[in-house]
Amino acid sequence: MRKFLLNTALATSLVAASLFAFAPVQAAEKIYLTSPEGEQLFHDADITMDYLKLASFLESEHIVTFCGPATIAGVMNTMDVERPQPPQLYPWRLFTQTSIFTAANQAVKPYPQVEHDGLVLPQLATFFQNLGVKAEFHHADEFTEEWLRQTITDVLADPNRRFVANYSRQPIGQEGGGHISPVAAYDVETDRALVLDVARYKYPPVWLTIADLHKAMMDKDPSSNRSRGAVIVSQ
Repeated sequence: MRKFLLNTALATSLVAASLFAFAPVQAAEKIYLTSPEGEQLFHDADITMDYLKLASFLESEHIVTFCGPATIAGVMNTMDVERPQPPQLYPWRLFTQTSIFTAANQAVKPYPQVEHDGLVLPQLATFFQNLGVKAEFHHADEFTEEWLRQTITDVLADPNRRFVANYSRQPIGQEGGGHISPVAAYDVETDRALVLDVARYKYPPVWLTIADLHKAMMDKDPSSNRSRGAVIVSQ
């Protein structure tokens, strides 16, 4: 009888261990910038120099598939390049979610197609390049959490560079699918990056751990059949 009980206990332990091994890792608690904890985290954060520039020009996506164009317009307006002059804003100059669709970018992916299914990572980088800046893209399955952490800190410390994240909302417990937004700050102690969500009608900026951000980037984009990732923009 004792042997039976020991075997039963062992089997139960093995099953529990097996379930634990294959259970999905839960995302850390999201900290929104608009919460008291999020505000305090911003005050205590180590690298915030990109925040004011990006927040000043951050746009809400016109439609749910325009996170890419909204991010491009916002980031481009923080760079030291000549801005276009949209007729409706004459005589002022500004990159908008419409004006970024130059002839070169229309050739990459026309406006109606972006309306339909957005931009994949390489197209996002090419749009930036065609607007007069340098841009390199990296799929998340090609880099580690350590690379992501180091790259974010390096980019945010350089006033001439910007970090754009292409990730999925689902792994971090938000509603929706693939998304694109710029990263504006980093806190060393909590190992969190501040993502400025261009769907401002939906979510405020959020502090994500590097582990969660990497996991969200690892999600496969069905339009490209590749993982999502990052675009590094520079002058």
